[in-house]
Amino acid sequence: MNFKHLTTLLCMGISAYSAGIYASDSENHNLSVNGFLTQGFFYTDQNNLYGESSDNGSFDFHEVAVNSAYRFTPKLRGALQIMSRQAGNVDNGEPKLDYALLDYRFNDSVEKAVGVRAGRLKIPFGFYNETRDVAFTRPSIMLPQSLYFDQARDLELSIDGVILYSSLEAPGGWLDLDLLYGSPQTDTNVEYAYFAFDAAGKFNDSDGVMGRAIYSVDGGRIRVGLTASEYRLGYKPGNDPTLWNELNEGDLKLNVLALSGQYNAENWSLTGEYMLHELDWRELGGVFTLNPVTTIESYYLQLQYRFNYSWDLLLRYDDLKLDKDDPLGKQNSALFYTRPAHNFYARDLTLGVGWRPAPKWLFRAELHNVEGTGWLAEQDNPDASVLHKYWNAFSLQATYRF
Repeated sequence: MNFKHLTTLLCMGISAYSAGIYASDSENHNLSVNGFLTQGFFYTDQNNLYGESSDNGSFDFHEVAVNSAYRFTPKLRGALQIMSRQAGNVDNGEPKLDYALLDYRFNDSVEKAVGVRAGRLKIPFGFYNETRDVAFTRPSIMLPQSLYFDQARDLELSIDGVILYSSLEAPGGWLDLDLLYGSPQTDTNVEYAYFAFDAAGKFNDSDGVMGRAIYSVDGGRIRVGLTASEYRLGYKPGNDPTLWNELNEGDLKLNVLALSGQYNAENWSLTGEYMLHELDWRELGGVFTLNPVTTIESYYLQLQYRFNYSWDLLLRYDDLKLDKDDPLGKQNSALFYTRPAHNFYARDLTLGVGWRPAPKWLFRAELHNVEGTGWLAEQDNPDASVLHKYWNAFSLQATYRF
């Protein structure tokens, strides 16, 4: 498969490879139906990850999805996916509509593809976000949590809106462009991710805009990307304004800038991404008057080695600072005295191995050595004061696709 053909696939209505819908299927059949099942196991020596993993381990992680795509005309396609996801106390397994969209191609030639998607859309962020739920398209059981934060998965995963996209030849390579506008998914997990508690009120009347550019050289050997976004999450207070943690009516403003780079050789790939994520709580007041504007700084470096089609090895370092001006969390711990300093950062060294005994099966195992608890979910760890600074995690995963 050459790079031009691969780029065409990536620009299809649901990021075609994400749903297991390939161009050959679309050329020969109007309808395709696919899906996958994933079961995970997590054990931690301290703290909890996807359930009560620090006791005897947790099997409270599974994903089941069915997706379908239909070609109405040569230029118009539709696609949708329904997914059930259990992830400890973060996701309860209730089926959700992951995406449902129409994709219209204005131009679809070898040199250029231009189109528009509308509906509930996968968000084009970084290298992995559009396919983060499909085990076969991600390099590890858990994506680096410094950028692909599972606790805010719904906010990062999809949006109700419109995407204008294009893939075109550029000097020395190929350029993919996406421009998105819409209303993001906001739920209680987003409150935990950005407030660290379940607020009495809720988010509504929210919108966001995002742009992404990925430039590829030499058939995808070198890839560099830039993602920028601005979200406005409108917060409406609850019925009891006397609560200590209640907030004012107003907007939580999120601004993200991410840089991505990847080098692909025949047997190995080196990938890195860096993100600045500004959080502006000034309109909400409340407890956030102590630190009304904060910038999260994060990055990861990842080396993946492919022994052959069946076996691969991964080594990754992942670094998260919830406040780039307070890298060890000491100042924030003094302000928010119920939270230890290590709750404001995390450094994760990961070693993983993957095995594909057959095209429809994938098995992975991972070891995580972590300092800090910055990305652990409050839903599984309700008392931050008892979290341990140093901890380790062992995880297994089995996936079947159809």
